Amino acid sequence: MKVLEIIQLRSAANAIEILSERIDASIQTAGETSMVLALYRRNELATDLAIHIHRSADQGSDGPSELGLRLASELKAYGLVDHTLWEELK
Repeated sequence: MKVLEIIQLRSAANAIEILSERIDASIQTAGETSMVLALYRRNELATDLAIHIHRSADQGSDGPSELGLRLASELKAYGLVDHTLWEELK
């Protein structure tokens, strides 16, 4: 089964570009190679950021990944964070 973790940030500041660079660097230093990650900025709203983590359910527990939990926790310093877990329908 495939799993999608979505971490959304609504920030009060316009520092999404700087923050996305930090997130990208953090992901690369974490050594996560078994997951596919993508960063998105909301169209026409520069303060919203979304991180998508694609992985197989067998790559960990049924809950959020360690990387997802860490990112969600660290992003709370920048604004409102929503962290959800989705399962692929077959």
